[in-house]
Amino acid sequence: MALLDTITANPMQFANQAGLYALLSIIPLIIIYLLRPRAKKLKIPSLMFLLDIEKKKRLNIFRKFLKDPLFLIQLLALIIISLAIAAPFIMANQQAGGGSTVIILDASASMQADGRFGKAVVEANKFLSSKNTIILAESIPVMVMKDSPSSSASDALSKLKAKATDVDLSSAILLGRRMLPQGGRIVVLSDFISSSGDSPAVAKKLAESNGITVDFIPVSGRTDNIGIINGWFESNGDYKIVIKNFKKADQDVKIDVTINDKNALSKTINIKAQSSEYFSVSDLTVNPGVTKISIDSPDALAVDNNAFVFIPPSVQRDVLYITDNPKSPSLVALGLIPNTKLTQANPKSIPSMSGNIVIVSAALSPAAIKNLGDYVSSGGTAVIIASAGLKDMDLLPVTLSSFGNKTSLNIARQTTITAGIDIENINVKKYFKSNLKTGAVALVTSGDKDKSSMLAYWKFGTGTVIYSGLSDPQGNIYDPLNENVWNDFHTSSTYPLFWKQLLEWIKGSLDVTEYNAKTGMLMKFPASVTVKTPGDKETTDTLLFDEVGIYEVPGKSIAVNLYDERESNLESGGLEAMTSNVSASKEPVYSVETVRKPQNLDIYFIIGAMFLVFLELYYLHWRGEL
Repeated sequence: MALLDTITANPMQFANQAGLYALLSIIPLIIIYLLRPRAKKLKIPSLMFLLDIEKKKRLNIFRKFLKDPLFLIQLLALIIISLAIAAPFIMANQQAGGGSTVIILDASASMQADGRFGKAVVEANKFLSSKNTIILAESIPVMVMKDSPSSSASDALSKLKAKATDVDLSSAILLGRRMLPQGGRIVVLSDFISSSGDSPAVAKKLAESNGITVDFIPVSGRTDNIGIINGWFESNGDYKIVIKNFKKADQDVKIDVTINDKNALSKTINIKAQSSEYFSVSDLTVNPGVTKISIDSPDALAVDNNAFVFIPPSVQRDVLYITDNPKSPSLVALGLIPNTKLTQANPKSIPSMSGNIVIVSAALSPAAIKNLGDYVSSGGTAVIIASAGLKDMDLLPVTLSSFGNKTSLNIARQTTITAGIDIENINVKKYFKSNLKTGAVALVTSGDKDKSSMLAYWKFGTGTVIYSGLSDPQGNIYDPLNENVWNDFHTSSTYPLFWKQLLEWIKGSLDVTEYNAKTGMLMKFPASVTVKTPGDKETTDTLLFDEVGIYEVPGKSIAVNLYDERESNLESGGLEAMTSNVSASKEPVYSVETVRKPQNLDIYFIIGAMFLVFLELYYLHWRGEL
């Protein structure tokens, strides 16, 4: 009875009704069977018996057709082929968009709060259809799978987890739009706290204009949170963070700082409701390795309770400055350079030079000169600044002679040391006349006819010695009659820059920010590499930083932090705010949408005809005719 109801509700129709004329091919088949050679007649004595047989033959001619299996097979094959030519179809219920659904899961940091992502996965399973595409919406959309059956999609959903980035829902919706045929479905599951990029509501409208159904499914949870929302390096080497209390009550927050897994500092501060407080870790750049700053706060979101900082060992510059003038301008300038550990020493009591860039701005004893020469020749670096007591020595790249009076300066060779420094406008009143030694390189020379070297370097043993003829002043540096003020370079605004660039030239420029990043950033590699992430390992040529912690990429480690106030603010935004300028979404329907569409049957008829052809061949072979 059910079959009859189905046939009545879905009568078979033909897209090519002219193809039904192919049924006329049945007529030649019948004629062929009628004209087949008949059996030879034989005379036998009983005439009446033969007349009776002939009579029965005329009466049962069509019955014999029906008893011939070969005729029936060929007849049925012709009927099926003719119907296939007529392109038969029925109108049937089919899933909208070919049963294709795109599930977009918000995988941003805020979805880690109070199990929101898990709730989104439970809701997503209610929308699965015959073909499913899953997209994780992070700072960029990440395709998890495409056009997979519901069982595979459900299994994949159970293995996903929220990340630690911001979210661009609009890009994810537009990607889903490209993945779908007209009439498919996109389901967006999010807490709708925030979204970078274009408005998700606008992307929803664009998808709906293509006949795609778009449902926004909000998920929610607790909103209490205290988090680290920013962090940066200060020029003096300190690291400062911003902690914000999003709660509606004041909160005492304990802060713990560990350096290379060893506790370095613990402190408790009070943060007012809906307010922020600053916290600094002093001289962080002088501590190579991993620094972790944690706040102990029971709240809904844990991912913003930690900040990581990585200082590579090579970023630290240890400088030993030998001088008898504690107010030397170069000493002050060096103290302002980030990532520089400056140690001042008296020429009469010099500590170990090992591992240091040694800067000398005073007369040295013969023993100290020998120790400095031994240190440089074994691979060390020394910068010797001209001073009244400076004597000629073997390790200098120049040979000193008499004093010269007022002169100008010229760049002899362009380097990063003097880049951006207005060397030509420095007023020089006194200097050492000097001759460049063989193998030495002059970078700055005097404007007189002797072209004395004012900034030069050379290799001494396996080390390097740099000579600066721009002496530091002694006494009152603002007294124009002070004979110990040899030039006015120390009054230039670019004076600290000169010393910074000199240290970078000696040890190599290294920006500590290259080792510290925010989540959501991409890093590209020339080929696939294996990267150790905070949670696992992966092999890729394009790395998305979507977790908080330390990443180990080939050649270096990188500390990655969330630092996103919008993601930490669990009370902001919401679906209503995000769709305020578009028509409200209808209540989502959890059933699979169906539409009436023609379902072609010709393929089934063709398969049936092929079966009959093979059956005919088998029958002829069995009968011995093939």
